[in-house]
Amino acid sequence: MTTEQAKREKRIQNYKIAFIVIYLFIAYTLLHFGTVLSTYEQVTIFNFNQFMTDFEQHMNTNPIFQPDILAFKILGFFSVFYFLFVVYFLTTRKKYMTGKEHGTAQWGGKNDIKPLLDKNPDQNIIFTQTEGLSLNTMQTGKNLNAVVIGGPGTGKTRLYVKPNILQAHSSYVVTDPKGELLRDTGAFLQKEGYKIKVLNLVQREYSDGYNPFEYMRDEGDVVTAIQCLIDNTTPEEAKSYDPFWERAEKALLQALFFYVWYELPKKDQSVNAVLDLLRKGDVKEDDPTFESELDQIFAQLALEKPNHLAVKQYSVFKQSSGKTARSILISTGVRLAIFNIQDVANIMAKDTLELDKLGDEKTALFVIISDAVVTYNFIAALMYTQLFETLYNKADTSPTGKLNLHVRCILDEFANIGFLPNIARVLGTMRGREISASIIVQNLSQIKATYKDDFETIVGNCDSLLFLGSMDLFTLEYVSKALGVETIDTYVYTYNKEQKWTRTSSKAYDVMKRELMLPDELERLPDEDCILIIRGTYPFYSKKYDVQKHKNAKYLNDYNGNYFFDYRSIRRLRPYETKVELPKGRRQEEDDLLRERLPTSRLREREHDFRYLGR
Repeated sequence: MTTEQAKREKRIQNYKIAFIVIYLFIAYTLLHFGTVLSTYEQVTIFNFNQFMTDFEQHMNTNPIFQPDILAFKILGFFSVFYFLFVVYFLTTRKKYMTGKEHGTAQWGGKNDIKPLLDKNPDQNIIFTQTEGLSLNTMQTGKNLNAVVIGGPGTGKTRLYVKPNILQAHSSYVVTDPKGELLRDTGAFLQKEGYKIKVLNLVQREYSDGYNPFEYMRDEGDVVTAIQCLIDNTTPEEAKSYDPFWERAEKALLQALFFYVWYELPKKDQSVNAVLDLLRKGDVKEDDPTFESELDQIFAQLALEKPNHLAVKQYSVFKQSSGKTARSILISTGVRLAIFNIQDVANIMAKDTLELDKLGDEKTALFVIISDAVVTYNFIAALMYTQLFETLYNKADTSPTGKLNLHVRCILDEFANIGFLPNIARVLGTMRGREISASIIVQNLSQIKATYKDDFETIVGNCDSLLFLGSMDLFTLEYVSKALGVETIDTYVYTYNKEQKWTRTSSKAYDVMKRELMLPDELERLPDEDCILIIRGTYPFYSKKYDVQKHKNAKYLNDYNGNYFFDYRSIRRLRPYETKVELPKGRRQEEDDLLRERLPTSRLREREHDFRYLGR
């Protein structure tokens, strides 16, 4: 039932109560009237005053009495007409909504936001200069997910991301284009006792290690990681082609990943080990009996463990003919070629991110990506996919069903991170686990282009939308519709001059609908203003938050140069060296097929050839 329907029902209920009270009063009065009237043969103008005196006296002195038969007749006659009147009144009531005929949209004020704010300002998510949202979702009834929209120069980083990091009330996972946020807020977070973790995909030699195998708990996690890898390394134009090649590569990758996950010691499990195995694969089209080192490895595994999942998936790959199998090997090698780069191999060799500890102790993980070249950004997509699965598992296995410490994911440049396979589902279920996400984009078209049919689900699973400004027409129209329609008054004055000496005029008042803000008005939004939409409240037209007014602003590097955080202080990772133990039968005389095609020494020179691998 809507609010207006509830008000109407309440109004009708009040009418019924009033009609009953009025009827009882009139009925009581008529019974007295009829009883007194029965004592008179006739009431005329000459005895009317006496009759009224007797009637008044009877009501005052006889609250309980035995009515006469005439009194009941009068009451019955009245009741019939009263009942018909009540039925007519209730059934012919018009649904008047004066001032609301076309819509009820209006701007929210202090009283609308007050119930959503925490009494402790440090426990709020900052949106505008005057509006925020408490971390206590039981108080607000809202999730903490937000979509932040702002074109270049509208203040997404300075006026939204930095103030929220300065709140220092949660663990943070922050997408950091160019490393600006780490440089400016790292020293403050260290002062607040945060552990600083960095996945640096720009200057990769200054990065923590990230090993996806560290977060694979079961076979489903392995499959999810492979699917994320394929989704983010498949060029958009190739997705409309025959899916056979993608499925064939998936079978081969699953065989390799499951072999590493099941058969190698924990310390040796990494994507690098997968690539080392792949290099041992080879196919000779003119020799169907040829066995590569990879064939020998899986043949030995099949003898020892015939039902091994890796063996099953490798047998799927081996069903391909020689030429096809060779093409699959080459295609898979090209897909994984980025991992041949020494800096990337170093990152993948050993994990120091400790994603499973984000909900236990205050940690800030900065994911530094390039906003110009997206070659390596698919690694961030893989990390985020595993992050959510890891935190979900951590929360679901805890006694409370949630994390001990709230984890905020501030996904700046969301469109450049890559494709997160389950993001729509995750956004809809993370609230109860003490996880939240801010999706920051330049316009909504970016989300729609990447996630297509899931676009509305992703935006719909965010209870807050902060609009900082945009020129994108789709975004402007979307926000305009979300703001709603208001009802406005109109005044028309008409003046007619029909003849030389005759003049007529008329005035007319009416109401009409109008969008709270039209798309063109949103496009002209002043630079210092913004619009906040929170589910269940009126929208807010406010000033953007001034980061310099935050009590911790003095600890920002761009405010005080003494708080520069040098991310190069993150330790350098040791070069990765192959450590895969192979079964007997290795052919030392064979060279690695893919290393012949793409020597490691040439990979740095050819980074631009791999740009299509990112999305």
